[in-house]
Parts: sequence; C-alpha cells; structure tokens
Amino acid sequence: MDYYKLKKEIEMGKVRNLYLFYGEEQYFCEKIIKVLEQYAINTSFKDFNYEYMEGDSISIQRIENACETLPFMDERRMVIVKNFPYFQGGKVSKEEEKQIEYLSDYIKRMPNSTCLIFWQIEEIDRRKKLFQVIKKIGLVLDFQKLNAYALRQWINYYFKKKGKKIKKDALDFFIENSDYLSKNSTKTLIDILNEIHKIIDYIGDKEEILVEDIKKILPKRLENDIFKLVDAIGQRDKKIALKLLNDMLKEGENGLKILSMIARQFRILIQCKELKKRGYTPNEIANKLSLMPFIIKKGILQANYFEEKKLCQAIHSILDMDFKIKTGKIDDKLALEMLIYEYTN
Repeated sequence: MDYYKLKKEIEMGKVRNLYLFYGEEQYFCEKIIKVLEQYAINTSFKDFNYEYMEGDSISIQRIENACETLPFMDERRMVIVKNFPYFQGGKVSKEEEKQIEYLSDYIKRMPNSTCLIFWQIEEIDRRKKLFQVIKKIGLVLDFQKLNAYALRQWINYYFKKKGKKIKKDALDFFIENSDYLSKNSTKTLIDILNEIHKIIDYIGDKEEILVEDIKKILPKRLENDIFKLVDAIGQRDKKIALKLLNDMLKEGENGLKILSMIARQFRILIQCKELKKRGYTPNEIANKLSLMPFIIKKGILQANYFEEKKLCQAIHSILDMDFKIKTGKIDDKLALEMLIYEYTN
C-alpha cells in the first residue's frame, strides 16, 4: 500500500477505523489526512465529529472518550492523535505500561463509528506492542522518500498540473540541485514544492521552464562546483581549477568541506571505473551506488580523464592534506592549491 492506492481506496468509500501514518515524507501524511477529512466525515458537521490532540494534550482517557463519543448527524467521527510519545521508544513507568496495555486492548473493540488516526512525525519503535496491534487490525503506512523515478514523475505531474512544461535537461538540473536524493539529505517534498512554486512565480505566464530559470531561483550547490573543479583537474586546466576554488572560498565554503567533497567525487570515479570494467551499465551502477543515473553518466565520462592508479593516489594525497590541515601543519587554502598543482601538472 502506498499513498496513491490508499487515496483511491478512501475515494471509493473504504474508510478503515484505525490508521498509523509516519515516515520521512510528511507531505504524504498531511495529504492523506486531508483526503480522509474529505471522505470519512461530513465537513458540514466537522466541529462536532472531528477531534485533534497532540503531544502533551494526549492522554489514554482522552483518546477513549473521543472514540466513544457518538457521531452527530453522521456515520462516523474522526480522531487524530499526533506525536504520541509512546511510539518513540525509551523507558516507560509501570503505570504508563499498564495504560498502554489498556489502549492496545481498547482499540480492538472501539466503535466502528470511529476513525482513529495516529500520526507520527518522528521515527517510531516498531517493536512496541501498540504498533504491532495497529499493524494487525488497522493499517500502518510508512511514507518513505521518493526514489529517483518517482520523484521525476511527481515533479513532472506537479508542473503539468500548474500548466507548465519542463524538458529532460531542466528536470535533471532541478533534481540534481534540489539535493532531495542525496544520501544524507533532509530535504522533503515540502521543500521541493516550495522551490517549484518559486520557479512558477518567477517565470510568470511563460509555459516552458528552462535550465536558466532554475539557475536563477535555486541556491548554488557545492556538489556542482566540485564536479566542475574535478573536471578542470582532469583536463589539466590549472587556471580554471584555481578560479573555481577561489570562488568557492570567497562564497564562504569551508576548506575542509571542499577537500572532503573532492575526495567523495574521486571515490565515485573509482567506483564508476571499476563497475564499468566489470560490465555494469550506467543504470546498474546508479542503483548500486544509490545515485541518479545522470550523475553516473557524467562520472563515467569524467573518470576517463584519470588512470585508476592516479585516482587512488589522489585519495591518499587528500587524506594526507586532511591530516595536515587538522593538525595545523598547513593552511586549508594552501593545501587545496597544492593538490590542484600536483594533479594539473
């Protein structure tokens, strides 16, 4: 079950009386609850048949009272319990454990006229008894971040819905610069949506979105400058490489961070070379490394500038520079310039 299947199920009139929604992609949590509000209860009587509680306002007694209250001029009530602390894990007192036991038993026999929704923003402890009970008798849905394919579809759909067109090159550029798919990225669809609205506002009545439009709206990403810097090093273009480095430093980027990002790019190139040698296709390499296919395609081309031995040497040089910077033996700017001189000569 995913957001779209559940949405369709609700729109067709199947509303369950127990849900647990959680996960990184809170955008979908919010959207599905709005769908439930629209289809589970008569909005004309929402003031009587809708109850919301969050954090410290939650108590087992309040949950039970809300669920036991009969709906007014409607077939069901909707009760939302947001950020129930028990789901987060950690130690609980014997009294609290007793109350949770009671709640776990109660939800098995609560009235069919109640639609009870637990909505968690934080990660939850799936070992908890309450989680297991809801999973067994209700519906638990973990809204994960979208993969590369689904993200493309979603962005395309949203622009189309707003009467705009975006071609592949502009879409690739937008996704790459959004930072949504990066391994440790905290960006969500809510952030992507904000950027989409900025782009739409910027282009006004114009129908097609171009790379240039996106460049003017999205903040510059360090990863792109690092790619250009490694590209310049690979082409032995010392002048461009030094200019890119100085521009990054002037913009306030940390020298050690730049160094670590160069190391990351070199590691990607080593992996691209090795996996290509083993016969993997760019898409297979992308899946294996959890990176966008267009990043891998660019990486494979960039890797051609370097011999594998040279890439490995560069990683060792970076580790040595990193140690010298951290121990105060060398200035970070000087270390980066020396690295560029070493590999552009």
